[in-house]
Amino acid sequence: MSLPVPPGEWVEFASRGWCEEANRYLQEQAELHPEALDGVEWSVTERWQNAPPHLGFADNIAGFWFTISSGRIEVGAGPASEAETEIDGDYNAILPIGWTIYGGDHNVQTRAQREYGRLSRNKPVAMTGEFPSHPPLLPFLGGLHDHMARRTINNPDVEHRIEHYGLRAIVEELERAGSVVLANAFTNEMAEELQATAGVGRHWEEMVVHPWMLTMVDQAFGAGAVVVDPDDESIVEDALSAVWVLADDDAAGLTAGDIVVSTGKPAPAASASTLRLTYTRSGRPIELDDEVIQRNPPVLWSLCGLADRSSYH
Repeated sequence: MSLPVPPGEWVEFASRGWCEEANRYLQEQAELHPEALDGVEWSVTERWQNAPPHLGFADNIAGFWFTISSGRIEVGAGPASEAETEIDGDYNAILPIGWTIYGGDHNVQTRAQREYGRLSRNKPVAMTGEFPSHPPLLPFLGGLHDHMARRTINNPDVEHRIEHYGLRAIVEELERAGSVVLANAFTNEMAEELQATAGVGRHWEEMVVHPWMLTMVDQAFGAGAVVVDPDDESIVEDALSAVWVLADDDAAGLTAGDIVVSTGKPAPAASASTLRLTYTRSGRPIELDDEVIQRNPPVLWSLCGLADRSSYH
C-alpha cells in the first residue's frame, strides 16, 4: 500500500528541512492564491525551547518565521528576534500538535490542543499579538498546518523526550517493577469521549500515538515497535501493554486519566471502564484502511508496519 507521503519526504518538526518544505509549500500556494495575501502586512515567529540538540539551533531554541508584505511571503528557519505575532513553548510539548492532521475538523483541533496541552505542565504555550483578520488567508495557513503534519515525524532522540516529558522515574520504575502508572495522562473530557466512542475511530488513532506512551515504547523497543491486537494469542512475552483508565477505581487506587503500563504478555481484559493497547517489536500490526491512513501522520503509519522508522533516524 502506498503512503500519502513517502518516508523520503518526512521531516523533523521545525528542522531546517521542515522549514524548507514549509517555504516550498507557501510559495506554491502564494502563486496559486495571490488573493490570500492581498493587503496583508504581517510577521510571525515561533520559538520552541528545549529542542533536541542534533537540530543544531543556538541554545537549542528551534522555530521558524515568516513575513507577508506587498503580496509576497518569506519563510526562514530558526526563531526571529521579534515579530508582530510571537508564539513560545516547549518543543516536545508542541510536537504532537504539529503532527496532528486537522482535516478541517474543529473537534480534532480542539482535542489536540486540549490533550497535548497537558504535556506542557509548567511550560504552557504563550502567544503575543494576533493573526490577521483576513478570511482568504485562513485556509492558506490551515493548509500549511496539515501539509506539514503529514510529513512531521516524532523526535527520534528518545532520551531527550524522556528528560523533557519528565518520564525518567517512570521509565526506571517500569524497568524495576514491570508495571507503572502514567498519572493524569489524559483529561476527564477525553475519558468521557472514549467511553462514548468505545475507543474506536479517530479516538483510537489518537490513543495509539500518545506521546508519553510512544516514548516508553521507543525506549523499550527502538524504531521497530508496532501496535497489535491485545487479544492476539500469538503475542509472546516481548510486549508493552497500556490500560487506559476511563473511570475512578478506588480499589485499585486509579483515577480517570491514568494509563497503567506493564511489560510481558498483554494485560487481560479489565472492566468496561478501561481500554487496552499493546505494542511489541514482533507481531502482526493492526491494519489500517485507506481513510485512516489519509487522516493520520507518519507516526501512526510506522506503528502499523507501513514504513520503517529507522529510515529517518
